[in-house]
Amino acid sequence: MAAAMMDSDGDGLLSLEDLVNVVEGANEEEKVNDLKMAFKMYEETEGSGCITPKSLRRMLRKLGESRSFDDCKLMIAKFDVNGDGVLSFEEFREMMS
Repeated sequence: MAAAMMDSDGDGLLSLEDLVNVVEGANEEEKVNDLKMAFKMYEETEGSGCITPKSLRRMLRKLGESRSFDDCKLMIAKFDVNGDGVLSFEEFREMMS
């Protein structure tokens, strides 16, 4: 599924609501592919393999959500299984399930 098809408001970004809608209506393979695409939007740098508090805050700002750096750290900490302070794809996938 192309990102444009998942983007409900046409802003070129996938909101958390868009992601939830995608995950709820897709088979397992589609879910994984769509989550990978979304994960790349939130990554610190392309190919880094992680979402940091800084990159989460930046993406949320683009989506119109104002969150502090500390808020983003807390959001990540809830799903940061290995305690490294960032979200891997698997941790992000768990967060979205």
